[in-house]
Amino acid sequence: MINLFKAYKFRIYPTNEQIEKLNQHFGHTRFIYNLFLEFSSNAYKNTKAYTNYNMWARVLVALKKTEKYQWLKDVNSQSLQQSIKDLETAFKRFFKKQSKYPKFKKKSNKQSFRVPQHIQLYEKEDNNKYGILSIPKFTEGIKVRVHRKIPSNAKIKSCTITKTTTDKYYVSILYEIDENIPMRDIDYENSLGIDMGLKDIVVLSDGIKYQDPKPLAKLEKKLERKQRSLSRKVKGSKNRNKARLEVAKIHEKIRNIRTDFQHKLTKTISENQADVFFVETLNIRGMLQNHKLAKNISDASWYQFKTLLKYKAERLGKKVIEIGMFEPSSKTCSVCGYKNKDLELSDREWVCPECGTKHDRDINAAINIRQFGIDKYTSKQSKELQLVPA
Repeated sequence: MINLFKAYKFRIYPTNEQIEKLNQHFGHTRFIYNLFLEFSSNAYKNTKAYTNYNMWARVLVALKKTEKYQWLKDVNSQSLQQSIKDLETAFKRFFKKQSKYPKFKKKSNKQSFRVPQHIQLYEKEDNNKYGILSIPKFTEGIKVRVHRKIPSNAKIKSCTITKTTTDKYYVSILYEIDENIPMRDIDYENSLGIDMGLKDIVVLSDGIKYQDPKPLAKLEKKLERKQRSLSRKVKGSKNRNKARLEVAKIHEKIRNIRTDFQHKLTKTISENQADVFFVETLNIRGMLQNHKLAKNISDASWYQFKTLLKYKAERLGKKVIEIGMFEPSSKTCSVCGYKNKDLELSDREWVCPECGTKHDRDINAAINIRQFGIDKYTSKQSKELQLVPA
């Protein structure tokens, strides 16, 4: 048995009074985040001094005792603390060069706050899909649609309440679950190579192709029309807010179509008989500099695909391994090893001048990705065996 953390996302339906209270939490946590972001930025700018969570927490306690900031007591104190913990995480990611410098949070963007404890989800009986969510500062529970069955041994660790740009409310509850993960003897020969592309989002080394639904391309004209309408509205007017909601709903639909497709696709692939899935490492940020392909690359969302595939494969005791970024998977003949240096991006098929094999560019790349992965890990295992003393 292994302890796993799983998040379950449910839609909630707060009353008008609860919406006012939720907005209060969104506003207060956003204010605290922005306040300490400005505080830490000014501290470094003026004195070259670094600040951290412990200092911010002490200042936060002192602020709540002052008459000017008494209103901070209206919301859950631990949610305010979680806000500055998120800021500390953002700074750590910046210093590790994993993300850019933290930005100020805006009221017009997606809103959220976290609750670390004292959370209960009461599911109604008689197969009723609706339950009640109980969190601090909300005397009456919030109505929640429980569309998924939660394991009986699951323990709630925390939850995050979110308000989307389309004014929908969700709760993501993090559970700790004792789960049996099958132990497998990994056989690298029993593997699949995965080539990621634009027309076919995924091509497997066994010849199976999965076509990209391209949700952005399908809804692009409608999105452009709504965005033009939004640009003509007067800032601050009710009509502009209505137009903003229409644009946000299209973006939400695009995101939902893409996420739904990728969840289904990664589930299908992860349940394949293979023990190992080899995927290519892509410099997505660099590829986005190509303005002719940037929109299609963003629409494909390769990073999300790999993230979903990894955790689903790991729960089945399988592995997802990335090969080197500069492996010539497309230009190498998977039969004889000849390298076609003249191969262009527009060449979808090519014939090897050495062995005469006709290649489908993407299937050939997927086969090579699998072979590069096998060669890399078999050689690694042989080196480890040589280092073990007799």
